[in-house]
Amino acid sequence: MKRFPFIRAGLIFAVSPLLLALVTSIFQGGSMWNEASGTGGYIWFMMLTLPVGFVLVVIGLLKLIIGRLNK
Repeated sequence: MKRFPFIRAGLIFAVSPLLLALVTSIFQGGSMWNEASGTGGYIWFMMLTLPVGFVLVVIGLLKLIIGRLNK
């Protein structure tokens, strides 16, 4: 059974709104920080993704520490 990479997934999930704002600002033109253009509105999703990503990173670190202590 393959292990799930909690730490990597948590970090990617936490910064995904920034990546989405960056990519959409490249195609639409303009600033990724400007909420009036629409692409800056994606950054507000970080209020949800940062805590969830932090929890995933903590779970991954706990699994890593417990796994090394059991060896």
